[in-house]
Amino acid sequence: MNIKIKYIVSDLNGTLVDAMPIYTRVFCDVVKRQTGIESPNIAAYSIAATGTPWDEQFSHILEHHKLPKDAVPKLMDEFCNTVYDETYSLFPKAEALLKLFKTKGYRVFITSGSGTGPMMKRLYEVGIFPYIDCLLGFDIYKKGPKHIEMLAEKEGLSLKQFALQSVYFGDGPGDMRLAKNAGLFAIGVAQTVDPELLKEAGADLVLAKIGDALEMDWGKLEISI
Repeated sequence: MNIKIKYIVSDLNGTLVDAMPIYTRVFCDVVKRQTGIESPNIAAYSIAATGTPWDEQFSHILEHHKLPKDAVPKLMDEFCNTVYDETYSLFPKAEALLKLFKTKGYRVFITSGSGTGPMMKRLYEVGIFPYIDCLLGFDIYKKGPKHIEMLAEKEGLSLKQFALQSVYFGDGPGDMRLAKNAGLFAIGVAQTVDPELLKEAGADLVLAKIGDALEMDWGKLEISI
């Protein structure tokens, strides 16, 4: 049986908004200032962990260096305060893609590892606020299965019903694992990590850039079950 797509679920930073170079730089700076740890391995780890909640990334670094993990909230506060003050731009053709989704009647949802309020502000500042039906940030629930469950409930569907009508866009392995664990068709966008990392994490399809999704035949896209 084939089911037509009704819902688009997407990560924001690194997928629609060109944010990961800034986020990675700030992550490394915060680790250095707060712990004294300075290593190119920090940036490499954070990039490879794209899609993993930031508090978990900080926790991993502290644990790896045998430092107390109770410092995570302080690192998160500095990280968030810094990245929220930066200026960002959309990836090329991201707005055109969102316009296409709206003309087709798809509901567009954002799940983010950043704060809901600042990300709503970011949507507005980069000009895509009108195209987004709902945004969930980590301050509501940590980015993970709960976000997908909430979106399904919002639409009056079971998780399985919602997943079978949804496509998920993300730029990191963590995004792909989240999508696949929830049963969504996972599209990896290789703007942050190597395409092979997205495939290994379960991506059903990998695009080089978010704008490449404009070339897909969305009118005929169906999920087979």
